[in-house]
Amino acid sequence: MNKRALAVAIVTALLSGCQKSGHEEFKMESSLEESDVIDIASQEETVEEEIVTEIISKDYETVAKSIDAYLQEQLFNGVALVSTGDDLILVKGYGLANVENHEPMTIDKKFQIASVSKSFVAVSILQLVESGQLTLEQTIDTYFPTLPHGEEITIHQLLTHTSALYSGDDLTNYNQATTLDQVIADAFKENNLYYEEPGVYAIYSNLGYDLLGAIIEQITGMSYADYVRLNILEPCEMTDSGLNMDAVPLDNMATAYNGNIAEGYNAKILNPSFGYASGGLHSTVMDLFKYDRALAKNELISEESFKMMSTPYSKIGNKDYGYGWYVDMYLENTISHPGNLIGWHSMLLHHKEDKVSVILLTNHDESDMNMAFTIARLVLTNLESQ
Repeated sequence: MNKRALAVAIVTALLSGCQKSGHEEFKMESSLEESDVIDIASQEETVEEEIVTEIISKDYETVAKSIDAYLQEQLFNGVALVSTGDDLILVKGYGLANVENHEPMTIDKKFQIASVSKSFVAVSILQLVESGQLTLEQTIDTYFPTLPHGEEITIHQLLTHTSALYSGDDLTNYNQATTLDQVIADAFKENNLYYEEPGVYAIYSNLGYDLLGAIIEQITGMSYADYVRLNILEPCEMTDSGLNMDAVPLDNMATAYNGNIAEGYNAKILNPSFGYASGGLHSTVMDLFKYDRALAKNELISEESFKMMSTPYSKIGNKDYGYGWYVDMYLENTISHPGNLIGWHSMLLHHKEDKVSVILLTNHDESDMNMAFTIARLVLTNLESQ
């Protein structure tokens, strides 16, 4: 397939949105340029010009090149996708997916997306609310009768980090397979589950989102991983995403590194089940773009539910939080969420008027994911000048 035909195929497939019936799967590799971080002596013919000028409308060529230059200046190592509505502005891999093998980064590489997973929990909960199986004001003692203060904690509080439950990051073993039941059983053994009384303060809690995953399991009678697969991933044809609870090595996964990737320190190996509902998803930029489009078009939840999800209810530090998203963090009229795990950083940013979306995935933990806001401002400035 020639480059132009490949570009048309990709754009056509992406614009189809979430569908119940299957379409032909597509994949595309990105280019890799020489950079100040890693010198690639020889590469096969790249598709940089394809990405900058043919996949993207000519209207966005200037801003695409500006974004590309900015990411290279920042020594970004990973995959970036920038769009406005359905239109791709830039999608490109930077640096290396594996230092030892000198493997270039391509846009089909899989990454752990860490806490970007939380919006998938929120979407799942809102789907159950829409179907009448759950209410946001419902207390969680029905599902966890032995949990202290369970009769005081609501679904809304878990979603907004106002349950006062502590984070729970120490409840799972990085190197062993983990289940939600195990996480919750370990949590209930703790004497200091709470920082304060429920509903008083907003305190970021991964445990709270794991409890939401367990509630989804109790209501639906299926695992959280299966629920997400059947109700989010498959409808959106996100074929390279999922929760790898069987801990089977994944094909085409980038290799994670601690610190500066040029120094090649392999990150501590995480069992793929680590994080589960609160942060256990893996994905690709193209799959996350499908997810972004589905949310924008109300294909997963209603417009009313999307507005609820993107409304600020609490403040974590000085940042407003909705349901699974930070709201207007560093840039007005946006929802966004970073993800941080050992060796993995991620960011998904979406403009609520659908003017710009930015997805950044990296396989080392020294990247500043707030680059997404600078990129979004570049796009918004470009749109305003047209």
